Amino acid sequence: MAHHKHLFKLVMTMPLILTYLTGCWDRTETNDIAFVLSSSVDLEDNGKYRIAYMLPLPGSMGGASGGGGGTSGGKSYYIDSEVGSTLREATSKLQMRMSRRIFLSHRRTIVIGEKFAKKGIDTLFDVVPRSPESRLTTYLVLTKGKGYDLLNTDPKFERFPAETIRELTKSRQSMATSTKDIGIALSFNSDPIMNYFEPKEGQVAKEPSQEIQAFGYAQFKGNRLVGIYTKQEADGLMWLRDQVKEHLLTFPMEPGKDISILVTEGHTKIKPKLQDDKVVFELVVDAVGAVREDLSKLDLNKSELIHKIERKFSVQVKKSILATINQMQKEGTDSAQLGLIVWRKHPHAWKTRFEANWEDYFKDAEFRIMVNASIPETGLINQNVVQEGM
Repeated sequence: MAHHKHLFKLVMTMPLILTYLTGCWDRTETNDIAFVLSSSVDLEDNGKYRIAYMLPLPGSMGGASGGGGGTSGGKSYYIDSEVGSTLREATSKLQMRMSRRIFLSHRRTIVIGEKFAKKGIDTLFDVVPRSPESRLTTYLVLTKGKGYDLLNTDPKFERFPAETIRELTKSRQSMATSTKDIGIALSFNSDPIMNYFEPKEGQVAKEPSQEIQAFGYAQFKGNRLVGIYTKQEADGLMWLRDQVKEHLLTFPMEPGKDISILVTEGHTKIKPKLQDDKVVFELVVDAVGAVREDLSKLDLNKSELIHKIERKFSVQVKKSILATINQMQKEGTDSAQLGLIVWRKHPHAWKTRFEANWEDYFKDAEFRIMVNASIPETGLINQNVVQEGM
């Protein structure tokens, strides 16, 4: 009986013993990690790759209202870079002088330099997916000049330049371009696009600043940069990809009397028709806008004047789409991924006729565009409040 009591006592205390013995043998302490906020990749003149990392300084991370925080003053982050014959070699060199392990799970943006992009971004898609910490939701952006120059800008509104880049990329005015989006496009032998930024000096402010400005989208032919979609062409690209974001169209109702229409909603339906010698794309575009400023002093209470504005609005939308098509066909880049639409609609014909020579077919493709524009919102007022008779 005594033996059984002893055995029962031993069994009852075993979970407690195991609790003390169990530990996180493979854990990584936060104090041993260098969190990467953003990184850049560049091609040097000697053919080597340069990688730069933006990392927060642990000792300078004060509260949100404390500016740089800590007692050291200055910035709460720093940027360091290295060169190597491969991107991984450059990272390895950088790691050799860092007291903490470079950790990529919190990286949200990768900035690609212009020269690197012109040679081809396929190198990036070899190194990034091999790291399990790298997220496919990370945004890829292109910058004019060197990628590390964009990281070294000094935007005043956000604490880190990396945050400015991320917010601009995923804003309501922009088509976000993630690693996943671009990787899928390349895997289908399609032509991806990428958000395009430039450093820009702040204007009027008492203290000088170097801001980051979105200028449009990078135009890739396969994995190589060949051009930039800006202004009208960037707007048209959104319509062609059926990813319309808020943007402003300003055009004259009469010479010297402009009106500004904010595009609030838009959809594009594209139907490919196959002919013996070419492909015809029929586009039906629905555009919805709101009057944001009217220097023409029109009486927007009158339906015939609203219809006049809507007609001019539709012409502007069509012009932007045609400008984008012209730039795409000039370089033979299917940035709107119209080939995928043909493949989905006519898979057999795509495989047997079009896939092998799609660039030639695309350059000769015909586009028939119909735009249905409406302006249901003229603002809280229909005329200028200081106009006589109001």
